Amino acid sequence: MSPTSFLVLCLSVSQVTANVLDDQGASCSAKICGNLTISDPFGFVSEHATDTKCGRLGFEVHCNNSIPYLGYYRRKYRFRILDIFYDNSSLIVADIHKLEDFSGSESKGCHVLTANTSSKVGLPFLVSPVNLNLIFYRCNKTPEFPLQDRGLVETKCAHNLLVRIGGHYDDSSDYQQFSVEGCRTTLVPVLGISGKVNASSYEQLISDGFLLTWQSSPHSIPVGHSSENNAP
Repeated sequence: MSPTSFLVLCLSVSQVTANVLDDQGASCSAKICGNLTISDPFGFVSEHATDTKCGRLGFEVHCNNSIPYLGYYRRKYRFRILDIFYDNSSLIVADIHKLEDFSGSESKGCHVLTANTSSKVGLPFLVSPVNLNLIFYRCNKTPEFPLQDRGLVETKCAHNLLVRIGGHYDDSSDYQQFSVEGCRTTLVPVLGISGKVNASSYEQLISDGFLLTWQSSPHSIPVGHSSENNAP
């Protein structure tokens, strides 16, 4: 091959590579879902798609009916994204499927909460310690002491499911300090100021969401696989 032919070939390969990179850059540009902008490190997954080549592993955002959902967990139980703060690597999400447990209680009986919200949170995300614990109690019988003495209120499920506001999410003493004999607990992180949050507004507190954070990593792996996660 002559030097001239080799030069032409190199230029052609370079142009093709540049075009491919340009196309990838365009396809991975910021997208809008509802009123949120979805951009790096998140990867936008359109309504009829199952995965994306954009964003980082674990940062898939599924946009369904213009509502963004954090897509690394199983479809039925994904968190709804309410806001994203790119400047400090955090976002507000809502564990909305728990609201469905209450909304169907009148006609189909109460679906008592059994799983802590934290069981659905995995790397690269962490529940921020600024959240408060919304503590639900599944009781075998109504406690014998006055409920208001412990800050407990009844839910739509009446006496067999009670709720109260605990301390901050990272306060391990919550488990002992707020235990109630004969009752099992389920913890849901919520935003709010301790002492100024009313447990009777438990549905609104869940709807308003809680704060997740993530750590940026220069070695993050790009997405290129199905985003369905079957972890429990």
